[in-house]
Amino acid sequence: MKQQMILPCIPRGATEINNVVGVFRDDNTWTYFLGGYPINFHKADDWKMFRVITSQLIESGGCRQVDIINTFGVSKSSVIRYQNLLKEGGPAAFFKPRAVKSGGRILTEKVLAKAQSLLDEQYTRSEISLKLHIKYDTLRKAINDGRLKETKPNNPSVTTKSARNVEDARASFGMGTACTRVEDRVDNVFGFGEGALIRFEPCLDVPKGGVLCALPALLQNGLLHGVKGVLGKVGATTGPCISSCYWPSCHCAELKP
Repeated sequence: MKQQMILPCIPRGATEINNVVGVFRDDNTWTYFLGGYPINFHKADDWKMFRVITSQLIESGGCRQVDIINTFGVSKSSVIRYQNLLKEGGPAAFFKPRAVKSGGRILTEKVLAKAQSLLDEQYTRSEISLKLHIKYDTLRKAINDGRLKETKPNNPSVTTKSARNVEDARASFGMGTACTRVEDRVDNVFGFGEGALIRFEPCLDVPKGGVLCALPALLQNGLLHGVKGVLGKVGATTGPCISSCYWPSCHCAELKP
């Protein structure tokens, strides 16, 4: 017996899945048609119903896998996966909540409490991850989702050049020398940040360096006239009197007790 052919009757404005099945999509609803008759619908953002309906269309012979792939731009593996899910569990299988594994968590309550204690003591993220033997990214996620709270010191300590050199060298084991603020760099790479914010930190390179640099000028213009009466004998020198002075004609004071 010769099979009777069905004329293509896709409603105007609908997208043709094949010559029999179509879908009409707007901002709120997707409606599926067989010929000119609506057979199913779902909300535009209801992906579970989308998977149920498209899997049913394939399973019932209304269309092929390739028709769904070409029309909606989904992957072949996902089409096969959801078709198998429909075969094994029916439509209800698409709405079952995912089973959450309760065992084997890295950040247990005990580890979280220890990590929070270290954060409160101003340990860095790198130091905590090494101390507790957990991944840096695991610790970062716990801070970002609120399980851990990172407190900033009210009065950050002043760093010296030597201390900063050590910190910069330590960063070479990760992203590279002097590549500190790793979380900010990673967030910006993936577009989560708003650019690298400029951050000024108190630093101490040469103790009382400002006074040492000012001494030649103060002695040259006479503002320290009479200083030898207070500090003892003052004699002009022919070369730089201190290691941080680079004036061509230095007249720094050579202070003697």
